[in-house]
Amino acid sequence: MASPTKWNIDDKFTFLSVSSDGLEVTYVGPGEKADSAAIRADLPILPQCGLFYFEINILDKGDNGEIGIGFCAKTVNLNRMPGWENNSWGYHGDDGNFYCCSGTGKSYGPLFTTGDTIGCCLNFRYKVAFYTKNGVHLGIAFQDLEGELYPCVGMRSRGGSMKVNFGHEKFKYTAINDDDISDKLLKEKWIKAINQCNDELEFSIKDDNFCTC
Repeated sequence: MASPTKWNIDDKFTFLSVSSDGLEVTYVGPGEKADSAAIRADLPILPQCGLFYFEINILDKGDNGEIGIGFCAKTVNLNRMPGWENNSWGYHGDDGNFYCCSGTGKSYGPLFTTGDTIGCCLNFRYKVAFYTKNGVHLGIAFQDLEGELYPCVGMRSRGGSMKVNFGHEKFKYTAINDDDISDKLLKEKWIKAINQCNDELEFSIKDDNFCTC
């Protein structure tokens, strides 16, 4: 089953530059209020995969740190930050909010900046998503997710840049990292990640601290 491997240079807004290997993205726009730019991955995350995780390394936060990390449908416009449009979800570094199909955010996690690694996990079994920061689980952000969704990132910060890890390198979130060990142990770690996600879902339902569209 094919899964995302790099950013799609033909599926981005004007103000983004992509490295030759398709992994690094840099914001080259003016960084004004109306100058957001996003990019989608080369392939969607199919619900049949069950669980999908990727990480973004923040190489440079740029002038103001306006960076969003998330996922969206193929039809979403890319001149807006992740989460601001219908069928788009994102966690933003400048305010720590998550955005769920709306330009109005909700408090979620810590801010993130240069040197941080942000992970995003979609669990299609339970139709939820959570994020990590530098290997630490931040809790459920979104639920009721359906359909083919693409990893996406967006910026509105001059000089901002980031690099994606779709599994070609070790992850900082160790529940997903196989550490070059046996398939059996890798499977156990995936199960651990799913269970942790489920535990957070139960807590979030009680706390009502997630977003649905």
